[in-house]
Amino acid sequence: MAVTAGFIDELRNRLSLSDLVGRRVKLVPKGGRLAGLCPFHNEKTPSFYVNDAEGFYHCFGCGANGDMISWLRETDGLEFIEAVRQLADMAGLPMPADDRGSDQQTRQRKAAVDACEAAAAFYSTRLIGPEGAATRRYLAERGLTDEVIRDFRLGYAPRTGLFTHLQQRELPLEICRAAGLAAVSQRDGSIYDYFRDRVMFPIEDARGRVIGFGARALGDAQPKYLNSPESPSFVKKTVLYGFGRARNMVRRGLPLMVVEGYMDVIAVTASGVAGAVAPLGTALGEDQIRLLWKITDEPVLCFDGDKAGQTAAARAIERVLPLLEPGRSVRLAVLPEGQDPDDILKTGGVDALRRVLSSAYGLLDALWAFKSAVYQLDDPRTQSGAKAAFWQEMRGLIRSIGHSQTRSAWADDLEFRIAAMRGAARGAAGGAQERASRAAGPYNRSGAMMPPPRRPKTGRHIQARAILALIITHPALFADYAEQLAMLDFHDQALDGLKNEVIDRLISAPDLDAAALRHHLETENNAVILNQLFGADMTARFGGAIDKLDDARVRTVLDEMMTRLARTSNRG
Repeated sequence: MAVTAGFIDELRNRLSLSDLVGRRVKLVPKGGRLAGLCPFHNEKTPSFYVNDAEGFYHCFGCGANGDMISWLRETDGLEFIEAVRQLADMAGLPMPADDRGSDQQTRQRKAAVDACEAAAAFYSTRLIGPEGAATRRYLAERGLTDEVIRDFRLGYAPRTGLFTHLQQRELPLEICRAAGLAAVSQRDGSIYDYFRDRVMFPIEDARGRVIGFGARALGDAQPKYLNSPESPSFVKKTVLYGFGRARNMVRRGLPLMVVEGYMDVIAVTASGVAGAVAPLGTALGEDQIRLLWKITDEPVLCFDGDKAGQTAAARAIERVLPLLEPGRSVRLAVLPEGQDPDDILKTGGVDALRRVLSSAYGLLDALWAFKSAVYQLDDPRTQSGAKAAFWQEMRGLIRSIGHSQTRSAWADDLEFRIAAMRGAARGAAGGAQERASRAAGPYNRSGAMMPPPRRPKTGRHIQARAILALIITHPALFADYAEQLAMLDFHDQALDGLKNEVIDRLISAPDLDAAALRHHLETENNAVILNQLFGADMTARFGGAIDKLDDARVRTVLDEMMTRLARTSNRG
């Protein structure tokens, strides 16, 4: 389809961006523009602005920006051409002529979605009828209320009846087959329903349209779990179960969990603790990771505490690493062995699930922990050759990061850990050997999961450096954070000394700007630590020069880091 720049300009001339945004965000005039609370991140003070004259929106808190096409793509999960089509409908403009191939593909996708929507309604009706009694008992035993069942549009697929129902709605066989709802027997050519005697979990796209199904057998039928076959409208590697609901919960400020099964997604979502999504019976792929990052900077991946969970965690880490860039990462949560999030909620309630989330490891912490366990680094008998092999593998994994500045920052972080480990082995600091052992994380020497320990000192050190760097470059914010900063214990003599000096300077001279404050701090004693604070790794961590960050983003980072650092300090 040929959508020209002229056609896009005509859409912009006919439509108001503020009208479009105003359907979701309450906008008020401010400084010649319109301002509101950003829909892409949780905030209390408006930092989201719409400029109708220029035709763009921008959030000074999270950096989200774009035009009306970007808005529809981000908020409704539309592809470019779908967003343009929707805007054309609003503007009363006919779309440019389709080429035949493109037009046919569009019609096929729409027909498949229509068939899936009709099937979802059919399955829902059968669930509440006599045929669905066994399924209703199963769902009740799993703790699902009628409200949750309706919200997730769960249903029951009887052994027969769907294809006949779809025919009555004038949906032809080829569409039903393409949508994965009907199949033809190779033995006698008869037509049968693809899903039979199963609990049905409709899988929706980002717009809330049913594009496929997950199904669980009620009896002994194999396979126990079955998904729709791939179709023009259903490509498994680009879809996450529960994505639309999770996106809405993340926008309300909740974390995002990536779990394994449909029931886990439903249980976590219903608990209100977090948004939750799950891949469709396969390992998390590149497209799905990028989809997660569209709604949150740091989703939490959940893994079982057994050997299979370790393997899955390692594979996930290695898939994520090449995709890392400033402001984009993941955390890993270790689940108690033999329990999934649904089990945790049933046995320990929402507080137990919150504890799982709060103890999640940063990506490098998790990678270090997993590989430490593989090389049995907590065993005093481990030879130096194993340590060297461990370091070599870790360096190789870090080299897989595609973004050069992020790779450099992670490499610096890794070398800091390796240096600390070498120092511990030499007995350079009292108790360091024990801390190096704890850095093996959630695995013991046999490779089995252990309860998450305190985070390694290096994680605290990095956060402390970031906090000081932000305060020094944005001293006008000091008054808002003075009490929190004074209460923090960095557990590092040089950092704590610099922190106290910063506090003293800004209390005695509250009007100091960043340049003057840094001039006062640049003494011989502070030279090394200041170089660490303002080195290339910190620039990469924030995606640019720290002193160029706007106050709204600095506040967001300081709030998060100070809370996290205070929490880890309280633990240990």
